[in-house]
Amino acid sequence: MSNQGSKYYMTISLNVLNHMGLNLYSNTPAVLAEVIANAWDADATRVDVDFDLEQKAITVTDNGCGMTRDDVNGKYLYVGYQKRLHEYKEGEEFLTPKLGRRPMGRKGIGKLSLFSIANKIRVYTCVAGGGAEAFLMDAEKIRAAIDVENPSAVRRYAPEPINAGSDTPKNCGTRIRITDLKKLRITDAAVVGLRRRIARRFSIIGETAQFSVNINGTPITLADRDYFHKARFIFQYGDDYATQCSKLEKDEDGNKTGAISRPFVFDSEGKVSKDGRYKIKGWIAIAWRSNDLDGGRETENDNLNKITIVVRGKVAQEDILQEFRLGGMITKYMFGEIEADFLDLDNQPDIATSGRQSITEDNERYEALMSFVKSELKAIWTQTNTLKERAGLRHAISSNPYLKQWYDALRPPNLKKFANKIFGDIDKAGIDESERQNAYVNGVMLFEHLKMNHAMELIDDIDVTKVDEFLSYLKDVDALEAEHYRQIVEERLGVIRKLRQSVDEDAKERILQEYIFDHLFLLDPGWERATQFEDMERRMEEMLKTNNKRLRLDIRFTKYRRVAAAHVIVELKRRSVTVTKQELESQVRGYIEALRNGLLGSSKGNADLPIQAICIVGNLPKGWSDKGTRLLDENSLSTYGIRVITYDELIDNAYIAYGKFLEAHQSKGILRDLMEQIRNYVPG
Repeated sequence: MSNQGSKYYMTISLNVLNHMGLNLYSNTPAVLAEVIANAWDADATRVDVDFDLEQKAITVTDNGCGMTRDDVNGKYLYVGYQKRLHEYKEGEEFLTPKLGRRPMGRKGIGKLSLFSIANKIRVYTCVAGGGAEAFLMDAEKIRAAIDVENPSAVRRYAPEPINAGSDTPKNCGTRIRITDLKKLRITDAAVVGLRRRIARRFSIIGETAQFSVNINGTPITLADRDYFHKARFIFQYGDDYATQCSKLEKDEDGNKTGAISRPFVFDSEGKVSKDGRYKIKGWIAIAWRSNDLDGGRETENDNLNKITIVVRGKVAQEDILQEFRLGGMITKYMFGEIEADFLDLDNQPDIATSGRQSITEDNERYEALMSFVKSELKAIWTQTNTLKERAGLRHAISSNPYLKQWYDALRPPNLKKFANKIFGDIDKAGIDESERQNAYVNGVMLFEHLKMNHAMELIDDIDVTKVDEFLSYLKDVDALEAEHYRQIVEERLGVIRKLRQSVDEDAKERILQEYIFDHLFLLDPGWERATQFEDMERRMEEMLKTNNKRLRLDIRFTKYRRVAAAHVIVELKRRSVTVTKQELESQVRGYIEALRNGLLGSSKGNADLPIQAICIVGNLPKGWSDKGTRLLDENSLSTYGIRVITYDELIDNAYIAYGKFLEAHQSKGILRDLMEQIRNYVPG
């Protein structure tokens, strides 16, 4: 294609367009940031980004210096034009001519980023006292203009001149209209998200830098970043950022204790040094809750759990935190922004990647920064845990008056240090607010455990002649034991409720056969736990198996257990089997006699204990549907220490027995009352 006589021309290869244009950026905020950065470099003091929901277009207007036709062709349309390289003077820092700014652009490829999100770009520009220039760049025509068979060949593409009209900025500046968008959906919600993300890509927006960026007419402010209020602790470098953080940790007097200043000068090895080569500004914050940093489905790619690297006022690396595998919970709470201008020096090689969204890693300056950040993250981790431990109890007792009352009454006073540790650990665990009161209850219970263990170690030192001290100790023991047993009962009731709710009889039978022999409290609340006599149990069960085969009864399981004051034989029969009272009596009496004569006769101290036999059956013995017959048979069996009970009766009886205990002790127990008050307290 001939470009003779064209007003505008772009020199480019298809390879460059594909790798540095169409695929340069992956998200819209990054593309718009390049346009805004160009406005900064043009000494603009105002940039307007307008989203047209109806036309599906984006317009970016600045009041910068604008461009002449020579500027358009020789700089803007010159892909790879490096202003700092062409205009840099040895020994001098390159600054913009009007406002003396350090320019952000360097590679001269930012304008190609527009083709990452759109196919058609219209540019309107003018300089003070000069004429207007306007042209259209079309991605498809650029492709057609370049030799596809030889994509590396350099070709010229002639952008189409268009009528400047009213689209040209007044006096001077540049307006870029972006249309024929790719995949981008412009909605009100999307505009809100883009405002936030553009605000986070720059540290120079605002009056101080004389740079105002407006989205649909409303200026972007620091508040649009929407993250400082999430900070509980902020570790700051060089400047004071705590003034922006409205919810930092405070002490009892309202003083901000969550702001910590850190060293910010380091050497080429990343070690802190007052006369180091490198200096940073910025902050690393710890959020109150890890989910405060979640982007959520509606704010895609807006996750805050990252630390960005800013160079010359613009994000140069999206996230450096992901480069470190520190493990642990604390990194899930981190977010921050580090300004490291030494990564972009006029007299040093450019270390930004071609995409301008990250930094080349094998560079001395970047390696020094990485070493510094790594050591800082470890120091912050340690210090944050200490700060959380100190603040944990303060938050607990300030949020719950009953907890404060308990804490204030702790005696002796040195016990409070144990409480501080427990509630500090609760805070460090990052427990959700909805579960915090339950965590405090568990913390109190854990503390009481530790306190009683400590008291048991010192029991010899308790002077029983000091009645108040001794009674206080006994009172604590009683309260803790009562609460322990109550918790045990509640857990058992939970198991029993599950069994009662089961309508599958086969499932109920399987659960009982696995559970009953090691949880004899279902048979008798007084049988807390079977005492272990493994050799006796093994010999008894061998004998029982022999008798089972001889009697040829369909028996599910027979077990022997020794409890505190009795020998217990537990027999669990299949639900499908129905036996007579005589068969049961004959079988079980055989077990009892075998146990007494064969195993206990030579065992001192065991022979005098009673033997109880519990037969758990799926169906009542034959004839027991008559209440009178059942009563007579049960009385007869009881003389031998034999008790018969069905699956359902076992479960119901246990439920009633434990339910009565809870009902009788509903309002008893100082510790229980305290725990209920803590758990049920709702902050006003």
